[in-house]
Amino acid sequence: MLVRAQGKVMVRAALGRDADFSVRGTLGVSRIEVRHGRARVAADPGPRQICVKQGWVERAGEAALCLANQVSLEIGGAEKAFDSTAY
Repeated sequence: MLVRAQGKVMVRAALGRDADFSVRGTLGVSRIEVRHGRARVAADPGPRQICVKQGWVERAGEAALCLANQVSLEIGGAEKAFDSTAY
């Protein structure tokens, strides 16, 4: 799992160990939780809370983006679950 803030890698951690991380973005602190092999943005100062509402991510290639705070959470891995995103 990678957590970036303002384009810089702030946390690199395995999903196999439960942990909590706090990362400072442009608006304030985002709180990341890792539990039972998955991760989520538990709290974020952004106004719309989209990354918090997204919930848990656990498969390679999944991500939660806190755009207003410039913080992202990404699940890494050799084989991504998706090769593109479409809307």
